[in-house]
Amino acid sequence: MVQHNVFDGNSGTASWETYAHQIIAQYNLKKISNEYHGACPNCGGKDRFWISNFQGDVKVNCRQCSDWKRIIDIMRSDGVYPEFNPPKNQTEPKVYDFPEVTQENDYLARKRIKQHSAIIDGPDLQIPIINNKGKRVGTQFIEPDGKKKFNYGLEYKGCFHVIGGPIKDFAYLCEGFATAASVHEATGKPAVHCLNASNITDVITSLREAKPEAQFLIAGDNDPAGIKAAERAFAEHGVESIFPKSEGLDWNDVWIARGPEHVKKELQPQSILDQVSFPDDVIVSTAANYIVKNWLSEDSMSIIYGASNVGKTFFVQDLCYHIAANKPWNGNKVRGGSVLYLQTEGGLSWQARIAALKQKYPDYKDVKFAIRAAPINMFNSEEDMNTIRALIAEISKKHGKVRVLVVDTISRATQGQLNESDNSEMAQFVANIDKLRQETGVHVIMVAHSGKDQSRGVRGASSLKAAADTEIELTHDQDNGVRTALTTKQRDMETGRTFNFILEAQNMGEDEDGDPITTCTVRAATDDEMHEAKKAQVKSGNQTTFKEVFYQLRGEGVGGPNPAGAGWPEPRKFWCIDEEAIKDHFKGRLVGATNPTQTYKQTANALLKNGIIAINEGKIWFTDKNGRVSDLFD
Repeated sequence: MVQHNVFDGNSGTASWETYAHQIIAQYNLKKISNEYHGACPNCGGKDRFWISNFQGDVKVNCRQCSDWKRIIDIMRSDGVYPEFNPPKNQTEPKVYDFPEVTQENDYLARKRIKQHSAIIDGPDLQIPIINNKGKRVGTQFIEPDGKKKFNYGLEYKGCFHVIGGPIKDFAYLCEGFATAASVHEATGKPAVHCLNASNITDVITSLREAKPEAQFLIAGDNDPAGIKAAERAFAEHGVESIFPKSEGLDWNDVWIARGPEHVKKELQPQSILDQVSFPDDVIVSTAANYIVKNWLSEDSMSIIYGASNVGKTFFVQDLCYHIAANKPWNGNKVRGGSVLYLQTEGGLSWQARIAALKQKYPDYKDVKFAIRAAPINMFNSEEDMNTIRALIAEISKKHGKVRVLVVDTISRATQGQLNESDNSEMAQFVANIDKLRQETGVHVIMVAHSGKDQSRGVRGASSLKAAADTEIELTHDQDNGVRTALTTKQRDMETGRTFNFILEAQNMGEDEDGDPITTCTVRAATDDEMHEAKKAQVKSGNQTTFKEVFYQLRGEGVGGPNPAGAGWPEPRKFWCIDEEAIKDHFKGRLVGATNPTQTYKQTANALLKNGIIAINEGKIWFTDKNGRVSDLFD
């Protein structure tokens, strides 16, 4: 049993719900992103003073004077911040008993870290604090929601807590316990929990006395306090720092979002020579980095585009359903995980589509496919971007890491705010997507439309095309119904991969009026369908007239199934019509032709040459599937 004196903080706290609106009104603060800015009540710095919601409390500072203690004193005198009231009528400090147990608590579970040398007391976490002699001098307490406090009266300057010690020749320096635990678990190196940013330089001074030969590297928080502390540490001690790439993140955030391997890689101490490689250093990586082999790679951005009604959504949902089920997709290996699908278009048709996929693949269990069917603005709404981050974090926590985020479509996901043809605006949109990828490690699939000139690819500014790692174009052959997905760009894989498919109708029941509810699913085209698709097609003009004449006569019952014998296909397979009947009707349609007989001969010969029609014993038939007898009665 360990006993320590406890008091709820040295400066008091202000709950966001109670005090934020008073502070905002008192100092006329304006919201910028997720902070409120205005003139500093201490130094007067314009728009350098800010407050934000930090785990339910008001977080306050100024990027000019950084004297948050003085700012809080002024705010107290202005009546918009709670007074600091130490315990009254208490001759002996309040004593809590903390049993040393090993079970994890909510904070550890939320931060996804081990207990290490921390002690758990009910819902709270207790962190022993030592000095550079190894003597325990006090305790930091962490509540389940992340609020931190020290035992009353603790002088913690230069004191710390070590995870993964003892320190021999190297250690990382971190602000918080969760960050230090994440860094140690990722790297295997000792990590020093310095208690807060302002104490880092004092901890370095203290450790240098005890470990003069040891090297230190700050695993810093990418926020103003963390950056300022790192600058001071470098100025006074020459200790360098490594920060997460995105503003506002600490290394525990990265640990949760990207995993230990990414944290380990990012935290490797670097030198200027790390930027170059020599031939003897080169090793060909055999590690798999695909999500769908040959099609989609990890931690990248792809664009799947095509004309309206080409089947983009059906294709993407079928692809992602296999990723979410961790099942091979059309013969391609899949390294699956959770999928977040942003269904930005209105209506309820998406429900039938997902139900149809579930019906089509009944053996797929625990499919981690999350659909958000609501508008979103990923261009200039930080609130909406934070919603996506929160969804990714929560889905990853409960269902496993989100591997793919689908944005269907770009135009709908920007709510008309983005001019898709403007390179600067598109660059900003792409920057938002890149930042989200860096923070979460997801592969982002952007569903987009083709431009007016379909030969020029995806619609929009060139900055979108340049940013894509993968481009997949969808096309549709109206004559035979076959649709094709073609990889037109791959940054790290071979281009030219194709998948030919048919949209197959699915009956999902009846509505309240008794009418059928139908949708479509994707089915790979058969060999026969592809054989038909590769046949030459009827061209416009006289060939179209020839075909119209044939099917008009067929519809009137002229002709019949082909007979058996030499020169004929399988008996009764195709509908045949006497050539003379076709010729007479064809010539009758050629109004104003100077030589109808010659025109007929040229048209029939062209169709024969391309295999579109065949002729035997004076009878003609069309060789495609539509020319078959069975189609007349289907």
